[in-house]
Amino acid sequence: MYDGQAPTPGEVATAAPARPVRLAPLKDGLPPEKRALAQHLRQLFLVLGIGVRRLAARQFIDPSSVTRYLNGERVPPWDFVTRIIEDVEKARAAPLTPEARAALWELHRAALKSNRHSSEMQALQDRLAEADEETRRITTRQRALEEALLDREGRLAKVRGRCRNLEAQLEEQRLAHRGEVELWRGEYARLQEESGDLQEQVIYLQEALAVTRAELIAAEDRCHRLESRLETLQALGEGEQDDDERPSIVAMLEEADRRSSVPELVRAVGDLELRTRKAMASELVRSAGQSRTVEEVAGLLSALRRAGFDTHAQTALPAMLMVRSVDDTSALARELFRDGLEEYVVILVQASVRFHQPEDLADFALALHRAGLPEHAEGLLGAAAVVRSVPDLVSVTLTLAGGELDGAVVTAMSAAAAQRPVSDLVTLSLTLRDVRLSRYADVLQRAVAAGRSASDVAEFLRALSHHGLERDAETVFALTQDRSIGHLIPLVQALRDGRAWSVLSRAGRCRPVDDVAVLISELHMAGRHQFAANLLVLTVRSRPVDQIEQLLDLLGGMAPGLEAVMRTAARILTPAECAALLTWLEHHGLDAPAEAIFRCAVHDELAGQAGLFLAALAEAGSRCAGRDVLCRHASSMEVPTLAHLMLALESASLTGQLDAVITDRYLHGPVVDVALLVKRLGSTSGVGPRAERVQRRVLDHMVRARSCADQAALVGALQAAGLGALADLLVTEALKAHGRQFKDHLTRERTKHEQKVMSRAFWVSDRPRPRRRDRRAQTGGTAEDDL
Repeated sequence: MYDGQAPTPGEVATAAPARPVRLAPLKDGLPPEKRALAQHLRQLFLVLGIGVRRLAARQFIDPSSVTRYLNGERVPPWDFVTRIIEDVEKARAAPLTPEARAALWELHRAALKSNRHSSEMQALQDRLAEADEETRRITTRQRALEEALLDREGRLAKVRGRCRNLEAQLEEQRLAHRGEVELWRGEYARLQEESGDLQEQVIYLQEALAVTRAELIAAEDRCHRLESRLETLQALGEGEQDDDERPSIVAMLEEADRRSSVPELVRAVGDLELRTRKAMASELVRSAGQSRTVEEVAGLLSALRRAGFDTHAQTALPAMLMVRSVDDTSALARELFRDGLEEYVVILVQASVRFHQPEDLADFALALHRAGLPEHAEGLLGAAAVVRSVPDLVSVTLTLAGGELDGAVVTAMSAAAAQRPVSDLVTLSLTLRDVRLSRYADVLQRAVAAGRSASDVAEFLRALSHHGLERDAETVFALTQDRSIGHLIPLVQALRDGRAWSVLSRAGRCRPVDDVAVLISELHMAGRHQFAANLLVLTVRSRPVDQIEQLLDLLGGMAPGLEAVMRTAARILTPAECAALLTWLEHHGLDAPAEAIFRCAVHDELAGQAGLFLAALAEAGSRCAGRDVLCRHASSMEVPTLAHLMLALESASLTGQLDAVITDRYLHGPVVDVALLVKRLGSTSGVGPRAERVQRRVLDHMVRARSCADQAALVGALQAAGLGALADLLVTEALKAHGRQFKDHLTRERTKHEQKVMSRAFWVSDRPRPRRRDRRAQTGGTAEDDL
């Protein structure tokens, strides 16, 4: 038994006692369960080798009780058996095997079942021990969580302090550098202006340099020609002779201005290329282009292109644009387009955008349109709308407004709206309004609303409102809401005033359910919980039941899920709004989401908030405020949640529902559960009037509905839980209701574990009786037969 080997069923001890001890034989008529337990207890007792009185003194109980336990007249508590086992293990220095301990436990439980009262008492004691163990475990976990919470709060405070310090440093640096930024910004603008002036001077100087180089080449060529003629005259002695050399550069330029044909000019350019005088070749082409007819210039450029001198043609085109009339330039563009030289037309258009004055630019666009090149005219206006200044763009618009290019101007406004900075667009809108070109301002603003990003639209709205264009801002705001749902989400994030909710409310009423679900999900994920909750409420109130079901299904399949959205709505909305949402869902037959709202509102909120929610439900006639539904929810709640619900019902003055919950949950349950509830009520909301009223109500129900024995047991449980005042209150109320009957049960409850000092066994000496060796030898008896 003590050597670590597993015992056979029913075996407990086999070792002989240290010295003989007399025990009376077991009486006949004992139930088999009690007899088996008593026999095993006797074997354990004999192993100790001590008397009954010594064992009683060790156990701090009456010796007569020990005698009854060993005789099988009374079933001992399991604590008594456990202490005997511990004494045996100490005496033999060997532990009892787990199988033997389990066998003793089974015998003890079987003996208890033979006595119903003892069995119930032991069962209650076991449940109390389990509850006490659970309480200690929860207390340990609570302390660990409190320590972790304090640690995280301290770390959070440190991190927040560092964030505040960094924000302060960042603000200081920003303020310190703001002046420098403004200074450098002004310097940058000045440098940009100076760069533009220098660029124009560079272009002018390049042209002057090219002319000077051409003159230098012509002078050198003339000197060379004169030297050659002088040498010839000296060698031959002739007076005059014809010059058989190639024409001089000056002659070439003069002939280009007068009557040289296109092939001759091409050959001259090729000759200059061979002599590495490319600048002179370009000057030759430009000179010809400035004086010849449009058809000849177009032919020259086409011939140069075919001969591989495309660079000289492209270099000469901007200069032709500057010196020739708009009609000639448009005619040249038409001829070039007919010859398949569309890239040369593009060069002319680009040069016009860069160098033409606004009036000439408008005339050139009109001339291109009339010359059969409407696409290039539209491209010219679009490019000018993007790169030219706002005053230039307004001047062009004034020139072309209402004419043949009205559609091209509208397209140019759309291009400006798509690419210009927001500040330019606001200035352009104001200027167009001032010069009474409101139609183009409307086109511009519609293009901004339909094409720009959400942040740009929000900035545009604020700028328009700041400059007094409130009506324009409202128009743009209305138009931009017709875009896709992917635009509305960042638009809500960018707006900082009441317009954000206007966007969401309009979407909740007019958008498809899929879009609304995406909006709610994205707003929740972005931390805009108030918007998400309000949009959910608005949609439920304004949509039919099939669309509401579709919305809830979609939310269930998106992050973070329907339950998280409902929990957030219950936390964010007021109790009345939350109750109204539940009522609407319930009215449409959507019981599952309605119950989700109920759980979130009752479990997560403070007792006062939950009470307001329940009161609003009761006033609206919701089924969730009925007794049956509340009892069904309460039956599955843990004690902390149930205490929270009871406090909320009391706060809402729903006494009938509170009584129903108490009766349903605790009318027949163990008194230990009642004590745990009463203790939890005090710890949930602190010692206050609300908690005291609920505690008194629970005790009143116990007095009216439970037996006197249960009430007496509850008094002991309350005292063990440290609720002495409530235990005294229960005693007072129970005595008023039941009188002597309760008093007797309370006395028995308080004295059931005390030693009976008036019994004879308590005063009998613990000395062992004389041993009857001869009699045992004659009868063959054992120590178990002596008592």
